[in-house]
Order: sequence, then structure tokens, then C-alpha cells
Amino acid sequence: MINLKKYYSTQSFDTRSVINILVILLSMIFFAAVFSQGVFLQQKNLINLLMQNAALIIITLGQLLVIVTMGIDLSVGAVMAVSSVLMVLFQDFGVVGSIVAALGGALIFGVVNGALVTFIRLPAFVVTMATMQIGYSVAKLLSDAAGSRGGTVYTSLGGMELPTLYSEFYKGNLWGAPLPILVSFGFLILIALYLKTKNGHFIYPVGGNEKTAFLSGVPVWKVKMAVYMLSSVLAGVAGIIFVSRVGLGDPQAGGPWIALDSIAAASIGGASLSGGLGTVLGTFFGVIILGVLNNIMNLLGVPPTLQPAIKGLVILIAVYLNTRRKMN
Repeated sequence: MINLKKYYSTQSFDTRSVINILVILLSMIFFAAVFSQGVFLQQKNLINLLMQNAALIIITLGQLLVIVTMGIDLSVGAVMAVSSVLMVLFQDFGVVGSIVAALGGALIFGVVNGALVTFIRLPAFVVTMATMQIGYSVAKLLSDAAGSRGGTVYTSLGGMELPTLYSEFYKGNLWGAPLPILVSFGFLILIALYLKTKNGHFIYPVGGNEKTAFLSGVPVWKVKMAVYMLSSVLAGVAGIIFVSRVGLGDPQAGGPWIALDSIAAASIGGASLSGGLGTVLGTFFGVIILGVLNNIMNLLGVPPTLQPAIKGLVILIAVYLNTRRKMN
């Protein structure tokens, strides 16, 4: 038997890890400010940085929950694509109806992923890789139904165009803060609060030692189902934000890279692929580190052919430092 409260308090928030990640982030910001001659720190650039990563922040929060339970979700990009297409296709049912359709479609993927991993006990990597492929095919089939032949979708099944409400939302602000940024910060708070709940804090012992957690009375199946469902729903929210940004549904929205970026960001932020470790704050810092890195390379004119290699190297170094810290 394990003391769940004690386990949660020691595993769910690692102050030392967050401080180390913050030091890395501040070092990168200093480097960017110096070599861009102050351009990086300009308000417009910082806002653009957060706007460009608003959807990734939301997706990575879902990925964090899955990773902490020693799982992985490769399907988030496909779920984002399906949700973006459903969002546009169901405009005939109004804003609320289209949002329900987008999130409902996303939730189906979460239920399937969770059921196959939890009850059939298939490896999460295999399951979500399969549903990723299925998801992109579904998005293309939905696009075909709208007459787009697998391409981007601009109108609903009834021929209705997207209302300006979506673009106004993406360009809107509240008290000077862009709405997409506020939404992403809102989800940061919501997931942090979720991890304080009874069901939420159980993800740490489940990821640390599933068998021991089960013997200690943790409803393992509920916890694992919940994290996969939340991961997919959050990817669906990212799909909605995507539609508001570009004004269309895209069966290739997100692409496989967004799943890899979410995994990388969560890992950089201190989440352990071995399960049991990970924080919301660290995850946020991980996303921003990736965003800052991309921003630095663009500001310095690094050739696109070199950018993936540099990005991969930084990810390896950051994850290595976190792994080495956990071994000490």
C-alpha cells in the first residue's frame, strides 16, 4: 500500500525541475534578445510568439496527462484535423452546434484510444498511431462529403460560409490581451485545478506504479480513460482555434509534427516518459522553449534546412538534463 497524498505531493510538483527549466528558458530569452538586437523582446514579437503557440499549449496539456500515466498520444494532430473539418461542416447548426460536433468527434477518438489501451491492453504507441492514420482518413472522407475532394473545407454541408465571428474571436482581445492567449491560459488553469481533484491527482500513482496504485484502491481504468478523453477533447479545442485563425477546415491541420512537438514540449518541461512525473507549469515552459527556439532561428535567418536539426539537438540536450536530474 502507498500513501497517495504523500506520493502526490512529492511527484506532482517538482520545484527543482521547474526552476531548472525556467533557467533554460531565461537563458534562451537572453540569448535571443542579445543576438536579435532587442527585436525579440518587442511586445509585438512576444505576443506573436504566444499566439503561434496557443493551440500547442492546449494540445500539450492533454499530452502531459497521458504521459504522466506512462502513455502517449500520437493521434492529437489527426483529432485536431477532424475537429476543424467538423467545425466547418456543421455551421448549419449554429456556433454551438458546430462546436459540439467538433468536440464530440474529438471525444470519440479519446474513448476509442482509452478503451483499447485500458481494457484491451494494447500499447498506447500502437493504438494512437493507428487512430492517427484513421483520423486523417476520416478528415479526408468528411472533406469529400463537402465536395472538396480531400482538400480544405470552406463551407458547411448546406453551403453556409463561416461567420465572421470566428475571425473576430481570433483577432479580438480583452483588456489588451488576445483572446486565443487568454483561452490557452484558461486551460492551463483548468488542468492545474483538475490535477488537484481526487481523480486528477490519481494519475501520478497510476503512472508511477499502476499495479500498486490499483492495490491501493485507485480506480485505474477511470483515470486512464479520463486522460485519453481529455487529450482528444483538448486537441478538438485546438482544432476550433485553428478554424478561427485560418477560416477553414483542413484534413491535414496540425499534421504529425504537432504530436511530436507536444511530446517534446512535455518532456522538456519535465514530464517523464516512464510515467509518474510532470507539471502544468513545466509543460508551459516546455512549449515556450520550443517557441522561443523557432523564433530565434527565424530572427537570425537560420536556413530552414538546418532548423529541424538544431531543434532536435536542443530537445535532446534538454531531455538529457532532465533525465540525468531524475537519476541523481
